[in-house]
Amino acid sequence: MSVLVDSSIWVDYFRGKGNADALELLIEENLIVVNDLILAELVPPLLVRKEKHLISLLREIKRQTLSIQWDEIIHLFGKWRKRYWYSRLYHCSKCHPRETAIVFKR
Repeated sequence: MSVLVDSSIWVDYFRGKGNADALELLIEENLIVVNDLILAELVPPLLVRKEKHLISLLREIKRQTLSIQWDEIIHLFGKWRKRYWYSRLYHCSKCHPRETAIVFKR
């Protein structure tokens, strides 16, 4: 099992907030993965703060390939936009590389 950890979870972890103990356990068990989008969100602020060691550690984490199925997203959005308003778009590649989930709210 691998767990794709979102950048917001990492930020909370770096600040010592949120569910840091759970993430620490996943790190110790070597169960976490990141993707290029998450690294692109995390690395620039760390560069500004000169956190080179932390950047090096993040780059050592196993990477999950990022795959966005734009045709499927457009199709689903067009199908559901009349019924629901669009809230967030998530791409879950940790379990199924081709699975895309869109969350809608009424």
